[in-house]
Amino acid sequence: MAQLFTDVAAKDPAKAEEMRERVRRGRDVWFKGTFGNQDENYLHQTRVIGKGNANYPWLDTRTRAERFSKWGLINDPDCVQGDASTNWYDKCQDPHSSGVLGYRKYYADSIRDKQGKVIYDPRTAPYEKDEIKQNKRFVIGHPCVQCHVGFDPTNPPANPNQPTWANLSGTIGNQHIVQPDAFFHGVPESSPARQVLKGGRLGTIDTSLVASDWMHNPGTQNNIMDFHNKRLFEHVMKDPVTGAVKKGMTRHVLKGAEDSVGEHLALIRVYVNIGMCTEECWVPNFPHPGKLFGRGSEQSPMRIMQCAAECDAWNYADAKMDDLALFLMTAGPTYLLASKDIDGTSGEQFIDKAVIPQGRKVFARECATCHSTKMAPANIRNDRVALEKFYDGHVFGKEDYWTLEYSAAERGDPKFVANFLARDKDGRLRPKQFAEKGIFGQDWLGNDERTPFNIIGTNMCRALHDNHNQGHIWEEFSSETYKNSPSPGSVPYVLNRMIPGIGGKKLGERKVEGGPGYLRNISLLSVWATAPFLHNNAIGEVTFLPDGAPDYTLRGRIKQFEMAYDELMTSDNPKAEKHRPQKTLVTTEDTQVTAREDMQGWPKITIKKGTPVANIASQNPHKPLFMGCDDPVENKGHQFGVDLSAQDKHALREFLKLM
Repeated sequence: MAQLFTDVAAKDPAKAEEMRERVRRGRDVWFKGTFGNQDENYLHQTRVIGKGNANYPWLDTRTRAERFSKWGLINDPDCVQGDASTNWYDKCQDPHSSGVLGYRKYYADSIRDKQGKVIYDPRTAPYEKDEIKQNKRFVIGHPCVQCHVGFDPTNPPANPNQPTWANLSGTIGNQHIVQPDAFFHGVPESSPARQVLKGGRLGTIDTSLVASDWMHNPGTQNNIMDFHNKRLFEHVMKDPVTGAVKKGMTRHVLKGAEDSVGEHLALIRVYVNIGMCTEECWVPNFPHPGKLFGRGSEQSPMRIMQCAAECDAWNYADAKMDDLALFLMTAGPTYLLASKDIDGTSGEQFIDKAVIPQGRKVFARECATCHSTKMAPANIRNDRVALEKFYDGHVFGKEDYWTLEYSAAERGDPKFVANFLARDKDGRLRPKQFAEKGIFGQDWLGNDERTPFNIIGTNMCRALHDNHNQGHIWEEFSSETYKNSPSPGSVPYVLNRMIPGIGGKKLGERKVEGGPGYLRNISLLSVWATAPFLHNNAIGEVTFLPDGAPDYTLRGRIKQFEMAYDELMTSDNPKAEKHRPQKTLVTTEDTQVTAREDMQGWPKITIKKGTPVANIASQNPHKPLFMGCDDPVENKGHQFGVDLSAQDKHALREFLKLM
């Protein structure tokens, strides 16, 4: 903490200390705040899937030595293996820690008989076999680090099941979590719930499974870095309290920039999305299972004023969001050149420094129009020669490593020194962007603008996500600017693939409108550490250690980065001589589905093993004739750079390792 806000401390030590205290409070919210969100699992999901949905067998302390290896979960460094005295939970300094970061335990309600007499007090009752599976003693809430805590790429632990705090990053995103194997253990492997989770790769989760947009779109746990350098955009927003419509500044949040009314509301919306105020504010706006027409057949908007009036947890969380936002602003990138592997190997061993200057030029010509916060004028964005000249002298990476981006001849050229270097207030000669702006001169490596899905060409289902549209659940969390976005184009109507004989046939098109149809141009900071690629981790693959654990080591990350990069730089055209293998995740068991999201009622249709998961997850039971989205290939698109020479591809890859 003492390293934060040193510039403020030089002028106002008291203010700097106040800011550090706010960051500490925000960090605690990030790691510990659940705000009653256990209600989603223990109430709503129980109604939909059954009581067993919240069965977490890995909470048994006897699994501590394999939690990461088997499930990709991160053990709390402040806990040790428990025993009978802890009812076979971990023994922790924090009484609410379950032993797994992102899972907080709270005593369940006492069980009473018909006369109201307590027959089971979770605080005093003796241990019972299988009580952990039955959630009898504790209920489990989920803070944000459930998805966002992971190993620090620069300092991986020697044993992934015994990390220290120095081995962890609270904001990198856990790209190793095995969602299909970690959740819904209380229901059979063949259940639709388990099979739909099989449609997400390691490190992804479909955050619109609940409330459902009826589109299969699992996405990565977002990497949060250098948000103080993330662009601000002017949007027209509607105040949820007064109804006033006015312009304001906002960052783009979520993969399609759907959250666009400021970080305060964006953050608190996430807490609702993971279960806060489930019964008071969220579930009442879901469509009713089996309803095809009229009220209750579609989502309705969650109203912020109603939630604040009826759910105390909303107001409790609301008071903490500004501190949380400040904490997130302190998260910075991780750099390969500052890394050391578990065997002591330096990160420098994994990068070819000699080709970085060439790679920088390739990046300027081919990538920077989307992946730089230095915005090129519109009239040169398709002119590669002009782009290289425009970015000449600009430093894309960390200032500490800027000399690696330019050759010795370039750095020694008097014109380069005169045009691109300057002395700061302390007289040090630095790249101009840092001499003038300090840490705010750092390029965020993404312009955060929204690009139409049909230009990027990736699987379109995430871009078509429409929960923020007018009349939908998150209406009040998107700006009027978002809702009035120009249509990016049309998509085909596809008959529900569950309909025998005719499923999958196309019947006309629909215009995409109301906000969806775009993806943000994301940051490439620490891209070397966060492979596989794309919003769904579909380009590249996670590799594994001999014991079956995801390979979290520095060497493993570099291997995964290079695999993903090579696939990204390969044509997605199956007719090309060299092309990407087309990927579509499929069911691993036969399963039965009905025409309702709670899988009740008749008829029950058997879905055979090997069926694309999206065939189940992208059909809307309230509009059963057509697919909500239909785009089977999951690793297509982003064809930028596939025609580069092998030399340029290699140079660009090594340059990206520097970022």
